[in-house]
Amino acid sequence: MNTIIRYGVILGVLVEIWTAIMIATGWYRDPALLILFFLVIPIQITILIMALRETAAAGAVYGKQVLNGIAISLIAGVIVLGGSVFLTTVVFPNYFSDLKALGMEMLAKAGHSAEEIDAQIRVNKGLYDPWMNGVRGFVGTTVLGAIVTAFTGFFIRKR
Repeated sequence: MNTIIRYGVILGVLVEIWTAIMIATGWYRDPALLILFFLVIPIQITILIMALRETAAAGAVYGKQVLNGIAISLIAGVIVLGGSVFLTTVVFPNYFSDLKALGMEMLAKAGHSAEEIDAQIRVNKGLYDPWMNGVRGFVGTTVLGAIVTAFTGFFIRKR
């Protein structure tokens, strides 16, 4: 399997495994543990560095390295989008209703009225939509990949 495809699939699958762990354990319900979701960032950086080392050894120069990293991230992003929708609609169908209830509870504890809470929920309705969540994952994966490889590709390239 091609290096780009292999690492794109590995990255996408690892992100979805971590997402499933976060949801299955209920850590997403605890504001103190929610930060653990962002472990996907060092996972992505690590996978990209590993991939760029391989492509540099095969002769990739800076521009090619950036394109390689973006391609890996796009492949992973597609997996993240599909995996996110699948996890939050099929495997954990209560995920978004739990998130919405948690948000409402936090707003109520902060002293907001029922009308203010309803207004906030309406404004943030995209936060509770499986497809919008998947698209955010796709965009985040792709943008982070472009940023990381624009920087690391300079150091990890054929010289």
